[in-house]
Amino acid sequence: MAEAADYSAQEHLHDGRPVKIRALRPDDRADVLAAIGRTSMQSLQRRFFVPKKGFSEREMAFFLDIDFESHVALVAQIDEDGHPIIAGGGRFIVVQPGHAEIAFVVVDDFRVRALGRS
Repeated sequence: MAEAADYSAQEHLHDGRPVKIRALRPDDRADVLAAIGRTSMQSLQRRFFVPKKGFSEREMAFFLDIDFESHVALVAQIDEDGHPIIAGGGRFIVVQPGHAEIAFVVVDDFRVRALGRS
């Protein structure tokens, strides 16, 4: 699945705004931290099943060191005030052959704007 590391697609929100879905990159650290900072504690608890105020260096390394074989992560990137920001993301982690855990999170403000809604 090496091609997953280069994945990129352009979609549109219900309001017509473009959203880029692309592979998470190691240099996304600051943008991931900014997205976490804009996500409510309630949303983070729903994603991680425990209250989260922040992430350790070990957790951040785990979230950013993606092999795109057994651990694949994509982000939704939206332009805000002329620069791209991460508005959400999803990942899967293979736990055994043929079985994976999957998770998604969307920054609260963008859930209201139709990212992550059907």
